[in-house]
Amino acid sequence: MEKSDIKKLKESGVFGPLSFWVTEVKSLEAMGPNAGAGVLIRGNLRADRMKVFQDLCLKVQELFGSKYEVLMIEDPEASNEDGPLGGLAGSSSESSKSSGKDAAAAQEPRVAFQVVPAAAATPPATNGWKVTVAGILLLLLVGSSVQLSLVANITKLPKETLEYLTNPDNYSTDMLPPGLANWDPSSYIASAIPIAISVIGINLMHEVGHRIAAVIRGVKLGPTYFVPNLQIGSFGGITPLQSLLKNRSHLWDVAAAGPIAGVATSLALLLIGLSQSHPGGLPQELLVPVPTQLFQGSLLLGSITRFALGSDALARPDVLISPLVIAGWCGLITNALNLLPVGSLDGGRMVQAAFGMQALSLSAFFSYVGLGLGLLGSSLSLPFGLYVLICQRSAEKYIQDNVSPVAGTKQTATAIAVLAAVLVLLPMAPEVAESVGVGANPNLFM
Repeated sequence: MEKSDIKKLKESGVFGPLSFWVTEVKSLEAMGPNAGAGVLIRGNLRADRMKVFQDLCLKVQELFGSKYEVLMIEDPEASNEDGPLGGLAGSSSESSKSSGKDAAAAQEPRVAFQVVPAAAATPPATNGWKVTVAGILLLLLVGSSVQLSLVANITKLPKETLEYLTNPDNYSTDMLPPGLANWDPSSYIASAIPIAISVIGINLMHEVGHRIAAVIRGVKLGPTYFVPNLQIGSFGGITPLQSLLKNRSHLWDVAAAGPIAGVATSLALLLIGLSQSHPGGLPQELLVPVPTQLFQGSLLLGSITRFALGSDALARPDVLISPLVIAGWCGLITNALNLLPVGSLDGGRMVQAAFGMQALSLSAFFSYVGLGLGLLGSSLSLPFGLYVLICQRSAEKYIQDNVSPVAGTKQTATAIAVLAAVLVLLPMAPEVAESVGVGANPNLFM
């Protein structure tokens, strides 16, 4: 921001002892290479926060037109000795002591304002090569989903074929594996297709949820970059913001809509699949034999499966299940990973919107610990943790009002969503698996 513009803003009368008493104006460039352009205005709030913010936005527009944008943020340099809204802690007035409204306001964070060039207030525009990359990743998602569906049905291959494939030396020959010459692959293909289509559909429904909410809230989104994974089909997708969000509530709505759609689709497939897995549900040739030990990989989903299929079914080494159970299970794992409160994952955006940056930083720390120790996601924890560190670790910054809290119902929903995600990703302890009768062998996930 030009010095002459800073001077003009100071002399405009928008700041003062009855609105916002400015104590410091700092250049964002001086705060580090990642701070961006513009200025940070710190001080003591002396009036209603939203009124001061709206007056400042109107004054900046009046003075400079569309040259700058005003952002309201939690003061990044506020010390513990500072009062939440300005002044020293404990120096509340008599009126604030007698007013419930003022007492509630005293619990809110200390605010600061950023005045930044309009170009720096919005995310970078999408160009052609990014759209091409998104298209390539979509094709890879299709490939990983097909691969998952084929591997999930591998036990349907002839026994001699499986024995042949377990020897790495056999891969160097061009001969047809034994057992396949007269093998009828129709049941193999018939049970693989629903898995591939369902996994792709779950990921697409997740993204459709984001985009419907974005249209409703007037938020622009960039192309989705899917992250293929061979174990569960996909780690989800990166859906970047392409416009400045009005407030935290809009961020929450756009972030939560994806998991709502993805979880609803995955849960419906899981429940339909479990009902089809009972005798008479599906022809036996369309069912997939799965080691019951695999159901120990999720405390919540394993318990649901145990309740639906009964203890006798999961007490055996293998159980026949519908292909939709596999698709729904993988979809719920994918959505649970994305609900972890880290960076710009859906869960991170929801926690940032519901509870603020400090809560996001604290919850992200414990999420990283859980992923690092393999407590969340088992064998998926390391690759997913690396993916998040590389691509999704930064919180969202393109929010005009990044202070005003969301409704209490959204805070409650956020806490429930994060807790459910942890229960989905947490494997069963051996004692729990044995007590509820899930799996005939010790837990391979612990």
